[in-house]
Amino acid sequence: MKYRCLTNEELKELEEEFKHFLITNNVYTEEWEELNNKKDEKVNHLVEMFSDIVLDKALRNIKYLEHVTPQDIKSFKCDEDKMTLIGIASKNQNIDFTKDVLSEFKEELDIFKTTKPYNKEREMEVFELLQSGCSIIDEERYSKLELAHTYSTKQMKN
Repeated sequence: MKYRCLTNEELKELEEEFKHFLITNNVYTEEWEELNNKKDEKVNHLVEMFSDIVLDKALRNIKYLEHVTPQDIKSFKCDEDKMTLIGIASKNQNIDFTKDVLSEFKEELDIFKTTKPYNKEREMEVFELLQSGCSIIDEERYSKLELAHTYSTKQMKN
C-alpha cells in the first residue's frame, strides 16, 4: 500500500465509487459479501488498492499546506515539480502563532522563502506533510504570506 487505508467512515462516504471500483475489478455484490464474510485476504487487498487510488487523486489536487506551531508558521506551495516554503518565526517567546493573529504583531518577524525539488513522488511528499501535522490552506492565505515575504525583502534592500 502506498498511503493508508481509508477508514470505515471514508469508505461509507465513497460507497458508490467503491462499488464501481469492485465491478471494474470483476467483483460483484454476492462475491464481495462472501469474501467479506470469510475475512478473505482479497478484501484487504481491494480496499488498499481503492484507498491508494482515492488518496492519490485527492493529493494531486492539494496545492497549499501550512504547519503552525507556537514558534513558527511554515506554508508550502506544492507545484508539479517543486515545493516552495515560506516561513515566519519570531525571537519573542511570548508570541504564540497558534493563538495570536499574524496581522497584530508589531515586532520584527523573521520571514524566509526557499524552493526545493521533490525528493520523492510529489503526492508522497504532500501525504507525509499532512501526516506530520500540516493543514490544507487556500491560495489566498499563502499569497498573504508571500506578500509579507516580498515586503520584508524590499525593506531590507532599502
